[in-house]
Amino acid sequence: MKRFIVLITAAFLSIVSFGQQFEQAKIDPVTFDKVKVKVGADFAIQLQMLDHEADVELIDLKKNFNLPTANLSLTTDLAPGIQLYMNTYLSSRHHNEAWVEGGYLIIDNMPFLPAANNIMKYLTIKAGVMMPDYGDAHYFRSNNAAVLNNPFVGNWVMDAFTTNPGLEVMFRNNGFLALVGANNGRMNYGRGGDLGEDLVFNWKLGYDKNINEDLRVRATLSGYHVGEGHSGSYLWAGDRAGARYYNVMQTAAAEADNFRSGRWDPNSGQSEMNSYMANVFVQFHGLEVFGIYENMKGVRRDVDQHFTQTAVQALYRLGSFYLGTRYNHVSDNDGSEVNRTNIGGGWFMTNNVLVKLDYVNQKYDGPAHGEIDGGKFNGVVLEAAISF
Repeated sequence: MKRFIVLITAAFLSIVSFGQQFEQAKIDPVTFDKVKVKVGADFAIQLQMLDHEADVELIDLKKNFNLPTANLSLTTDLAPGIQLYMNTYLSSRHHNEAWVEGGYLIIDNMPFLPAANNIMKYLTIKAGVMMPDYGDAHYFRSNNAAVLNNPFVGNWVMDAFTTNPGLEVMFRNNGFLALVGANNGRMNYGRGGDLGEDLVFNWKLGYDKNINEDLRVRATLSGYHVGEGHSGSYLWAGDRAGARYYNVMQTAAAEADNFRSGRWDPNSGQSEMNSYMANVFVQFHGLEVFGIYENMKGVRRDVDQHFTQTAVQALYRLGSFYLGTRYNHVSDNDGSEVNRTNIGGGWFMTNNVLVKLDYVNQKYDGPAHGEIDGGKFNGVVLEAAISF
């Protein structure tokens, strides 16, 4: 008994070096030695135990393991303050085969232009195929098998994520952050007549500061803008890896699996849009609180859209363990909504190995949901993950 108490105490007091990461810290050019390639990987698997119901016949959900997912990443130090990143999905819910998700170049220093390095102390240039830095919600989501930053299993109901070719320039100084970016708005730009007429623009203003050793405060406001006449912008429907709650609310008559099951958003294809996201993050000792307010107005296939998302997430971390809850609400401002509640926790067995348990309860209300109006799903999902 004494040995058992000692083991439990040691587990709770073990400290895993974990702090919520947002934009990557600037690369210190002094640390560069030679061109180096780091090979990384992510692996994740879930045991899903969910039930669903609606006024229409749904498929019979089984309590079983989902398809394991895997990523392969390459990070290359090219020169002092210059780094290349590329990520490949080896296996995902939507694509069983391997394919490149995206990749980008980060420039924090210009050894080829020394006169510019005084200003580069404050600037970061990022260019390639990547998720535009719109909002802070995407820093708490799972990217296929990379799930360590997400305290729960599912991503947000209105889940902004895409990988578009583009460029961003970020200024940081003394906690203040300002970013401007442009991208083509699409993931598969340039097929025949499928061409956008204009660029899509994004921006972010924020403040992120460790007030003292116990308190961190961050607040940001972001925008994403699609000019009239675009061939159809991607933002919320750009995650080709698939959602984590497999097959939920799928009708028995459906011919194919909706790989985005459990999400609800404006979809892709906006020919005009303005979207804004405000975020607040506060960390005090082991307590973390994160909030979202997102509002979009746009036009998709000649139909006006207006969606609003609100969410609040609270976590408490004790050593290598954490407990938390998340509430997420999305409405289309026309009488339809989705409400989701999560309760869960996790254990960082090491910095690279995580086991987490997620209870989810999600309800659908309103005519936009068609046959599943009034339906819901709930239950528990256990997820195990390795990242290095």
